[in-house]
Amino acid sequence: MSHPLRLALVTDIHHGAPSFTKKGPEALGLLRDFVAFANEARPDFVIELGDRISDVDRDTDRALTAAVAEVFAGLEVPRQHILGNHDIAYMSQADNEELLGQPMGHRSLDVGGYHLVFWQMDVRIHFPGGFVPDAADLDWLRADLARSNLPAVIFSHVPLDDGSMRGNYWFQNNQRFSALPHTDDIQAVIQGAGNVVLCVAGHVHWNNVNIIDGIPHLSLQSLSESYTTEGAATGAWAWIELDDEIRWRTHGRDPISLAVPRRSHNAHWTPPLPPFERLRSRRQAERGLEGLRGLLLDMDGVLYRGDAPIPGAADAVRRLQSAGLELLAVTNNARASAAEYAARLARLDIDLPASRILTSGEATAHYLAAQSAAPEVFVAGSEALRRELLAAGCRESTTPAYVVAGIDLAMPLSRLAEAAAHLHRGARLIASNPDRMLPTVTGFAPECGAVIAFLEAASGQTATVVGKPNRPIYDLALQRLGLPRDAVMMVGDTVDTDIAGAAGANLRSAHVASGNPFPAGTPYQPTVRVADLAELADRLLG
Repeated sequence: MSHPLRLALVTDIHHGAPSFTKKGPEALGLLRDFVAFANEARPDFVIELGDRISDVDRDTDRALTAAVAEVFAGLEVPRQHILGNHDIAYMSQADNEELLGQPMGHRSLDVGGYHLVFWQMDVRIHFPGGFVPDAADLDWLRADLARSNLPAVIFSHVPLDDGSMRGNYWFQNNQRFSALPHTDDIQAVIQGAGNVVLCVAGHVHWNNVNIIDGIPHLSLQSLSESYTTEGAATGAWAWIELDDEIRWRTHGRDPISLAVPRRSHNAHWTPPLPPFERLRSRRQAERGLEGLRGLLLDMDGVLYRGDAPIPGAADAVRRLQSAGLELLAVTNNARASAAEYAARLARLDIDLPASRILTSGEATAHYLAAQSAAPEVFVAGSEALRRELLAAGCRESTTPAYVVAGIDLAMPLSRLAEAAAHLHRGARLIASNPDRMLPTVTGFAPECGAVIAFLEAASGQTATVVGKPNRPIYDLALQRLGLPRDAVMMVGDTVDTDIAGAAGANLRSAHVASGNPFPAGTPYQPTVRVADLAELADRLLG
């Protein structure tokens, strides 16, 4: 390359009335200064990363955007615009394309030996949850990166690194709007592609850098922000040069500069290592059974299988209780309430009151209650799940913020179709548990995972799952048990939920062979493997 690729960037212009710390009335003047600079400096490309206006209503937003477009029309170098969440709060993509005179879907092009990727993900904010993943957006990014061998730079409105917002005036207190819920999936695509060398975004109104696997993730300060500059608009814009080094400088009242080597093709920080889950499991295994004061017990496969009790389980529970161990049953099954499960266990001669039973339905209700006061929901699951949600303060609605998925074998297909329609209108998909199948005396029955698969395929969303192996249900269980993590063991028969979840929650675990078999090749290794709960009780009590 005869000279570096040179890019000029501006973001979060927020033309309009003053809003919080944004100096909207000064935005157009600051933007004219940026355009004048770009016309003199002649970068290879100008990129604007979204949130051109502070939204009000459709007519006002069109007028504000038209004023911004008039300033950009004075640019004498190529430019690309990206949609921000404020740009489409009341306007459509087509409105923005009409006013700015260019398409704003996903786009990539090769400039100066680089593959520039303008990733126009869905940036609509759905209240109260935030952004909603769209599988089609991720598929496009994966396919586009695979088509080029050039070093790639990804431009997006929302940062792709899920960075800390500590100290950020707005986003520290509104973190659900600062990051994407599928950052892990995005990072897997970026790191798997091997050719990405830089990611640049706006949205979060500060200069920031986070280097992941050798790839700098830059966020650029807003043009009209003022909280970092003692009440004056920052006038921020950036200049980036790319060759064998990445050089970034933000100009204005909030300057910052960075110079880092450019990552080479398919270079990664870590050489091939054992899965981290295997290392964590090994550490937990070394801790053995010493110092245990409480057990979290899965039910299906540990206390019973289908309608049949597991031999020795009832006596084992009594022995453990008599020895002073705290017990809490934790089940991913949301088809019944804790009280109903307590009655079922009593018929099996197991004395565990409802206060010592936590279902994924109850954990889901607790999770939603923590998101907002009286969250509005549509339930595609059992009556027991519905009762748990309503008892926690949720309200059923025809315009829900959340679709809550569970399993109900009597649920008609029309119910799932209605749930999918709500998801397309902006509701967020929450699920009680990920299990695809439930062991029974005669074999297996479908579980919530089948419903999740249907709704994800029908909506393009990725579900937020509360039950095992996910952290929310373990945190609630430990809170209920009242013991520290290092004194608690999870006992279960399903490696992908019970044992994997224990590893993620930093708990010791025991796998019992009385339910699901132990799969070969799994990275999740329990602290101990036993035939059943009775054998575990023997080993714990000597």
